[in-house]
Amino acid sequence: MRSFPNLATFAPVKSKIIKYWTNIATILSGIYISLALLAPLLISTGLHKPGNLLYRIFSAVCHQNSSKSWFFSVNPKTSSLTIFPSLEAALPPSVAPCVECSAFLGAPEFGWKTALCHRCTGIYLGVFGASLIFNHLKHKHLRIPKLTTYLYLFIGLSPIIINTMMPTDATNAFNTFAIPNSHIISTVTGFLFGSLSIWYAYPQIDSHAEKYIYKLSQQRLSKGNNQQ
Repeated sequence: MRSFPNLATFAPVKSKIIKYWTNIATILSGIYISLALLAPLLISTGLHKPGNLLYRIFSAVCHQNSSKSWFFSVNPKTSSLTIFPSLEAALPPSVAPCVECSAFLGAPEFGWKTALCHRCTGIYLGVFGASLIFNHLKHKHLRIPKLTTYLYLFIGLSPIIINTMMPTDATNAFNTFAIPNSHIISTVTGFLFGSLSIWYAYPQIDSHAEKYIYKLSQQRLSKGNNQQ
């Protein structure tokens, strides 16, 4: 009969994971947003297979509409990077853009879109930035201010909801009124939502993690006393 290791042997590993969970979350969020921004650079340098794979992976979480995505264009001669706010900004004036361009990745003449749209890029940049700051403050044993629910709803959630309902200059073919510079507004409101969501959730998660670590330490102490 096959024997399985005692669950108690995993306790130290579990304790380490819980203790350093902010390190893990920061690394994972950094990898996530980096891969989304890396996709157009891979395509630009001729690495089409890994680039296309990243686009397919991120298509599961984002619409990837090229009218609502940043475009990265790399000059092969000077290796300089040019960033366009959307497909319309990257195209020459004589070329008419498509309306729904989720499947369109880009072209060598004007660059390739990021694997996430303006809003999602802002959200995950905010998640990574807030995770990085929170993790640094935590390990420096500095006081981390908590975000109230009302402040989170007002600054973090309300702007992105309002922005989502507003017509943008990327959809002005169907609207007589559109918000200019929508790429900046979508990115900023996404960043606020992502960063403040982290700042609202992390202190609560960390509080539960500390309680669990304390519980494990008490159980070990009690077990040690019983063995004596």
